[in-house]
Amino acid sequence: MDTDFQRFVCLVCGYIYDESKGDPEHGLAPGTRFEDIPDDWYCPDCHVTKADFVAVKDMPVRDVSTDMVVRVSTGGQSRDASFQDNAVVIIGGGMAGWAVAEGVRSRDPERPIVLLANDSGDYYIKPQLSNGYAKGMDAAAMVRESGAARAERLGIRLLTFIRALEIDRNRRRVITPRGGLPYEGLVLATGAQPRRFAFPGSAPPPYVVNELRDYRRLRQSIDARPGATVAIIGAGLVGCELAEDLRTGGLSVVLLEQARRPLERLLPEPLAEELADRLRAGGITFLPESRIEGIDADGSRHTLQLADGSRIEADIVISALGIQPRVELARAAGLACGQGVSVNDQLRTRDPGIFALGDCAEYGGQVTPFVFALRAQAEVISAQLCGEDLRYDPQPPVVVVKTPSLALTVCPPPAEFAGSWQRIEAGPEGSHFECRRHGELLGYALSGSMTARARSLETVPLTVQQAVA
Repeated sequence: MDTDFQRFVCLVCGYIYDESKGDPEHGLAPGTRFEDIPDDWYCPDCHVTKADFVAVKDMPVRDVSTDMVVRVSTGGQSRDASFQDNAVVIIGGGMAGWAVAEGVRSRDPERPIVLLANDSGDYYIKPQLSNGYAKGMDAAAMVRESGAARAERLGIRLLTFIRALEIDRNRRRVITPRGGLPYEGLVLATGAQPRRFAFPGSAPPPYVVNELRDYRRLRQSIDARPGATVAIIGAGLVGCELAEDLRTGGLSVVLLEQARRPLERLLPEPLAEELADRLRAGGITFLPESRIEGIDADGSRHTLQLADGSRIEADIVISALGIQPRVELARAAGLACGQGVSVNDQLRTRDPGIFALGDCAEYGGQVTPFVFALRAQAEVISAQLCGEDLRYDPQPPVVVVKTPSLALTVCPPPAEFAGSWQRIEAGPEGSHFECRRHGELLGYALSGSMTARARSLETVPLTVQQAVA
């Protein structure tokens, strides 16, 4: 059998079709040759036809620095300017990328800034994706500001529906399907992608909810199936929040988890047990210690086969099995990567002209995928790009779990101490747990009205080692 698969790139946005992987979400099984794809198939990202694809090995690349125009802001007025070699190029149009763009612009009204987004670049608050359905929010309602409007307001150049294919560190260029972009400072804000598992069976891949377009596809499916039953695989943060959100919105929800309790790695056992009880009391079918052996589909109906022989019937299946940093671009460029892209306390990578932040960055061996962290990181990078020697001083992560049935605020201790929870107080109004070592507070977990105590608790120490740069 011929297994010499090829990869084809969209010349508009940079989406890559890999014949070995196919495009199962759009009906193309792994191994489907590009030449066998129907002519009415379109790029999943920018919707051009296959006529706009070429084999990666044949892709033409030119340097667009001579003809690109960027927007700059002077005295509150935006104007066009020729592209300069001192440009800041930001890869990623999520909250992290936009935060850096805002930070640089607030410090330097003249600096050319180019932001690459693999979608429209519209600005939205990502945590809302897991609690917007019950509020009646569709994808359009979640957009705080269009990408075009935000770019105009900040005076930057926004390139939409485009991917960075390569970083040429020697020439200081980002290679895209539309040409090469020179940079003085490069910022990686590539985020993280959902962990995907290929479940055996005839069903298409489950939905995921990690970006606005994911939410849009899910909403379309839900709206087409009034009163649907939704099966959610994974009772972590997103799984639990989505389960409550969809149930509150009137859907039947089955929540499956391999562990014995929801949020088992985050919460003290008593709080995890209480959350499980609250989920069930709210009408959610919570099935712990459930291992899925396969998912089959008959029309729009899905059957999940569990290891114990039982079956779960659902109209919609969602996978909420966590995320993993997008590091492929950085690793291919020879940058140091662990779980994420390794950075030092200036948030510089091994290459001092390249920075990383947000879900894709790793500092001191830790990835901190929380909004408060990316905002602090964006401030450091913006300052560094503008000549200020601001350093990153990470604060302990405080997780506010958006489960209305049980208010939860957690500052998780280091993994090696996670089982050392002590109950400080518990009552009808809530619970207070702490993790200490030799009297030193390492973490806390609060529920109910006691979540208000988070502000008054002493600062939790956080020891980190400077990453190798």
